[in-house]
Amino acid sequence: MSKPPSPTEPSSTTRNPGDEAAPGTEQTGENTCPVCNGSGRTANDTVCTNCGGSGKVIVIVGDA
Repeated sequence: MSKPPSPTEPSSTTRNPGDEAAPGTEQTGENTCPVCNGSGRTANDTVCTNCGGSGKVIVIVGDA
């Protein structure tokens, strides 16, 4: 049986083209994808390649 990720571990290590840093990197957070506006789909109803279909991107929020 697998254990759930701890709050300090990233739930996914996949980095999408719209991510400014890898998930779980210090001084980062999730934000709505600016390409699909958080829907995960483009205007053509295809998976958004910027966020990988999640509707979220990882952005730097600290003063790194």
